[in-house]
Amino acid sequence: MIQIREACEYDAKRFAKMQLQIDGETDYMLYGAGEREITTKDARKRIEFFADLPYSLILVAEDMETDELIGFLIADGNPPNRMQHSVYIAVGVVKSHWGQGVATRLFTHMETWAKARGVVRRIELGVLCENKAALHLYQNLGYEIEGTHRDSFMIGTDYYDTYWMSKLI
Repeated sequence: MIQIREACEYDAKRFAKMQLQIDGETDYMLYGAGEREITTKDARKRIEFFADLPYSLILVAEDMETDELIGFLIADGNPPNRMQHSVYIAVGVVKSHWGQGVATRLFTHMETWAKARGVVRRIELGVLCENKAALHLYQNLGYEIEGTHRDSFMIGTDYYDTYWMSKLI
C-alpha cells in the first residue's frame, strides 16, 4: 500500500536517500547521478523550512510494506504578494514504481492542498520535451504547454529543450 502525505522531520534520512536514487535513475531530473550531495541534515532543514511556509509543500509517497519513500512532490510557492497564487512543481518517483500511479496520486493530493489554501490559482512545471511519459501524464492531469525553453538542459554535450507547462485551478 502506498501512502501520500506531507513530509516530516522523521523522513529526512529516507528523503535524502530517495532523491539521490532518483537522480541516478533518470536523465530527466535537474541533477544527474552523483552531481549533488544531500545529507540528512540538509533534507531535515528543507522539510522544516517548507513546513513553516503557508504557500509551499513537500509531499512524499511511502511504501507502507517496505517503509521506503518512493516518490516526492515539492510545491514551491512564492513569498511576494503578486506571486503567492503560483507554485512551481518538482516531482520524482523511484524507477521501480514508475507507471503505478504514484505521481498521479502526488499531484491529486497537492491539488487538494492547493484548493484548500484558497490562494493557489496557478501550478507550473518544466519537463524535458523528450520525457514523453511525464508529458503524457501532465497533459492527462490538465496541464498545458505554454512554451518551449530552447537548449535549457545540457546532458553531457547535448542540449535539450524543456516545455513550460501550467494548470489553472
